[in-house]
Amino acid sequence: MKYIKISKQHITPSIWDGGKTFEYFIYPPETNYAKRDFLFRISAASIEKEPSIFTRFENFQRFLVMLDNDLNIRRNDKIEHYSQQDVFVFDSNDEIVSHSLGNDFNVMVSKSVAFSKVEILTEFNHSIADFIFVFAKVETEIQLNNQKITLEVDDLLVIENLSQQEISVKSQQKIICSFIKI
Repeated sequence: MKYIKISKQHITPSIWDGGKTFEYFIYPPETNYAKRDFLFRISAASIEKEPSIFTRFENFQRFLVMLDNDLNIRRNDKIEHYSQQDVFVFDSNDEIVSHSLGNDFNVMVSKSVAFSKVEILTEFNHSIADFIFVFAKVETEIQLNNQKITLEVDDLLVIENLSQQEISVKSQQKIICSFIKI
């Protein structure tokens, strides 16, 4: 197991039609978001115009958690609402129109990936994921196995666990956790 902490303040944003996107992590590292040749991508984005049409990606599943506002969308002409405590899971080929402003945490995963999940938790034990991501909505101290790590607001902890060791994480606050097995 190895891990790195990535701070949003060190990421140069890119522009999408509805705002800005901050790419924290893409895998494999040599892949490219624009070419859509990645297995998964972890990012945060701002939704700065209303309505905004989400970018479509064929053969990807997406997980989205709002960080500072609720999400009101129209998915394939059906109205839906998600609070900040909800994980919005959708096929990236769906037509999504947002009628909310705010900031989100976003995981895009190729449908060829064996397993992917996003949850909002305070603790977990996990051993089957090759990659685990822990995102802090607020400043928090977490315990990763026996190590204490402080995460600032909008920090992402990337845990690479290709040897599939038992990983234990405990947090003082709710954290957004993503588990991916390639």
